[in-house]
Amino acid sequence: MKKVKYHLRFQVIPGKNVTDNARRLADFCVKHNIEEVVLFFAAEEWNNGLLSEKEEDMWFATVRDSKKILERRGISVSLNPWMTVLHCDRGRFFPPGRRFRPMVSPTGEKCRACASFADTNWQKYIYNLYGRFATLGFRVIWVEDDFRYHNHGPLTWGGGFEDEMCERFSRRIGKRVTRREILKKILRKGKPHPWRSRWMEEWRETQLEVARGIAESVGRNSQRKTKLGLMSSYLPIHSIEGRRWLDLFRALSIEGDVAHRPNFANYAEDIGKNQAHSIMTLDMQKKLRPASFEVAPEIENFPFTVWNKSDTSTWMNMVFALLFGSDALLLDLFPMLGNRVDEEPRIGALLDKSAESLSWVSSNFSREHNLSGIGIPWRENASEKTWTEKGESMDELKVDVSPAWNFLLSCGIPACHGEQDVNVIFGNSAWTFEDDEIYGMLKGGLMIDGLSAEILIKRGFGRYLGIRYKDTLEREKSTYSVEVVNNEESGLRKGFYFSVNKMEQLRVFEPSEGAATWSDIITPENERIGAGTMLYENCLGGRTVVFAVEDPAKLVLNFQRQTMVHNMIRYLYGGKIPFPLVTGAPYLLPMCFKGKKEMNLVVFNGATDPATVSVRTNGKTLPSRQTTVLKPLEKPSSGKLLKGEKDEIAGLWKTESRIPYMSFVIVRLQKNKS
Repeated sequence: MKKVKYHLRFQVIPGKNVTDNARRLADFCVKHNIEEVVLFFAAEEWNNGLLSEKEEDMWFATVRDSKKILERRGISVSLNPWMTVLHCDRGRFFPPGRRFRPMVSPTGEKCRACASFADTNWQKYIYNLYGRFATLGFRVIWVEDDFRYHNHGPLTWGGGFEDEMCERFSRRIGKRVTRREILKKILRKGKPHPWRSRWMEEWRETQLEVARGIAESVGRNSQRKTKLGLMSSYLPIHSIEGRRWLDLFRALSIEGDVAHRPNFANYAEDIGKNQAHSIMTLDMQKKLRPASFEVAPEIENFPFTVWNKSDTSTWMNMVFALLFGSDALLLDLFPMLGNRVDEEPRIGALLDKSAESLSWVSSNFSREHNLSGIGIPWRENASEKTWTEKGESMDELKVDVSPAWNFLLSCGIPACHGEQDVNVIFGNSAWTFEDDEIYGMLKGGLMIDGLSAEILIKRGFGRYLGIRYKDTLEREKSTYSVEVVNNEESGLRKGFYFSVNKMEQLRVFEPSEGAATWSDIITPENERIGAGTMLYENCLGGRTVVFAVEDPAKLVLNFQRQTMVHNMIRYLYGGKIPFPLVTGAPYLLPMCFKGKKEMNLVVFNGATDPATVSVRTNGKTLPSRQTTVLKPLEKPSSGKLLKGEKDEIAGLWKTESRIPYMSFVIVRLQKNKS
């Protein structure tokens, strides 16, 4: 089997124990099959902010000496500077002797320790810092995720509103403007002001200038072929910064090469049903970078103890990363305090126990395997396009696609990033697509929630949805409480009740001629408010499903709701669904990976109870005998699917045994030759 590649991030701190600690680290790596160490410097508790000259000299010597010891043992070494502009203040100040300009928030707050991207003194500092360490000859030098405008505590939202940035923008538009004027325009209520995209363009170009400067300095000073690597955070947040991923990767490239470290999982313990976020994030980032680049997702545990994150969760994160064809795993599991590596024996045991199952995943999944399913389209310029509701906060520019992913995966429906024959648009995403893109999606199948439906009606697409918008009701201004089924085509009996009692908003829709309703919204007095779910075949040849609620993932989910949603998916596809649907228990999160010659269905049990996994095939594909079960920290085991009862829809298959919590079942699918 293909060996899993462990790349261990570790900090050896300056002092009298450098040699001893580096030797112990080398012993640990050899013992636990770790091929590379990624050395931190000036990280977390041992960070006093951006470095003074004295601190830089001290860390340079420590990293140099540690690297020599590791390489003598045959261990590859990369470097992880912990800061560019710095993550946050935490009581720090700019170092003496360095004249840096601070980050400034949208409201005018100033950092004491985080620098502005537009500060030329900081730019010279960061180029020199990366260039100096590059002389030591690392395989990869990483750029941390503080390479961003947002999330620099204690600032509200983040920075990037410094005088220098405002001056750059003034030159761009040919008019002198203040921070307050800029903020007012880019947050203008309703339709985006032209300044918003131009402001994001200024942010983007400033970052790209710095990225090119770092790459030039590393390329010029390195004694071997060293490449830069970029850590990234959640894409909808980076969209607010105006980031263009290909441009940034190109700017960081040295001789056409760069590495990527996507963040995808919670740093602390997270329950299984929330792992739709990991699936979404890994797929979105995979499809926004060139396929040739090295990918090593970060496997985090902060603040580095099993009290914070269990071995089971860490194992689960590693499996998810490798399912998406990652080249290696960047392990940030040790405290950065400078203690001896052998004082954390559990971590070595975790890696040893995980190795066989992770090697199995590495051997069976590659970057050629792409996630397929219902499309959840998103554009990296989404924050430039969306309209604001109040015009008061930078957070209004966020276009979050996680509700659509949560809803589909929680209901056992495979999904993927990008436009497909059938797509889902929830929330303010409906503002972000051009008219021709919306027409294209309306010609296929389209599922939308109450807010996105209202937006599309405002944009002139109402006649293709088969609905009429009447009103928006707030929770405290109406007594809506129950959704009642009124159509047995939903798969449920007429009169079955669902709760909508806790939904914060409700759109009042009525079906147009030719549209069907599968449910209505009523009050405790049985007074009808409006339609709950509506289905329509439009004049473009497409089909739509509309929910009256905003973000259906917040609905009370149960097996009846799942049945209804599965039948909606069948309707949108005209009965010909190209992938399996999954049921049998709550939160069986499905991933359908297509390779060049095969399709693999991966189901993750995100519910605490052991689950019998039921797979509903489309008749064109059948499960093969190759079924594998991956249980936390255990070796892979063979599984078996049993043929269920026949029905009018398609074949039903069930796992012979129940699948434990946070385990995966992998089913190889084959064409039905009968």
